[in-house]
Amino acid sequence: MFEITLGNWMPPCRALVENVSEWFMLFSLCHKLIIGYSVVSVITGVFMQETFKVATTDDQIMLNQKERMIQLHTKKMEALFLHGDTSKDGFPDKEEFMEVIQDATVKKWLSSMELDVRDAEKLWQLMSTGADAQLNATQLVQGSSRLKGPAKSIDLLTMSSELRNNKEMIQQIHAAIVGPGKQPLDS
Repeated sequence: MFEITLGNWMPPCRALVENVSEWFMLFSLCHKLIIGYSVVSVITGVFMQETFKVATTDDQIMLNQKERMIQLHTKKMEALFLHGDTSKDGFPDKEEFMEVIQDATVKKWLSSMELDVRDAEKLWQLMSTGADAQLNATQLVQGSSRLKGPAKSIDLLTMSSELRNNKEMIQQIHAAIVGPGKQPLDS
């Protein structure tokens, strides 16, 4: 039975057909088709799934995957940097960047990497050191890494906290300018 299920099923089938009865050929084929393919394949699939589950929770494997993703992202952003630097001076300026970002293929490519490029002007301001400054490769890689994907909870909480602090500071300044007992600044 072991050889019929997991090994070469032909020799046992031939021995049964030649020495016992030809009807054992049907038994051997049915057993091989039902048990050999279906059940053993399911068992193999379960073992493979458990192996992959353990592999995805292994810390070293996760660190290696993250490092590979960072290297791949850096390589892609450097390729975009070289493509965008049409003047070949090593620093794409705002006009060069805007020209590259307006290309439909580049927009699709960046959106496939979870980088939203609907507002190229705002994207330039967030990644470069200033509105008219130039962008170097490091700024492009780091800026695009920060801007990838949807907003995270920590990002939203940080922004909410900063807004609350700014509101309190503005109210204090307003109270100092207007004077005590005057109407407070509306929320």
